[in-house]
Amino acid sequence: MHIAKKAAAAVALTGAVLGTALVGGGTAAAVPNESDGVITILGTCGDKFSPSVGGGAAGWTITCGGGKVRVQGWVKDTKADGKAAEVYGTWGNGDSFGTVRAGGNGTTKKFDKSHSGSKVSLYLRVI
Repeated sequence: MHIAKKAAAAVALTGAVLGTALVGGGTAAAVPNESDGVITILGTCGDKFSPSVGGGAAGWTITCGGGKVRVQGWVKDTKADGKAAEVYGTWGNGDSFGTVRAGGNGTTKKFDKSHSGSKVSLYLRVI
């Protein structure tokens, strides 16, 4: 299993990255999580994330306003290995963010999603 960056961990991932935004938080900080071999990156509204793992890369910006949180970004498959890169996650109330999947080396998919609240947890994985 690869040591992955987390901008978060999920079951059976090749790699994972988690970006969590909380209104009113501080600056982004990396927090090692020794139990699952990933690095958690916590951020606030307005932060930009550019995680990458073997075979995939992504980038997103989290903004907040008017009682909503918005995520704009992209995910890219970076390896010809028959796998796909995915960004997925949950909104602060537990609702699914859904999955944005880029399959095929060099394929990039863009996304722009918003939801009521002030928190979102996003993950990058290659499966």
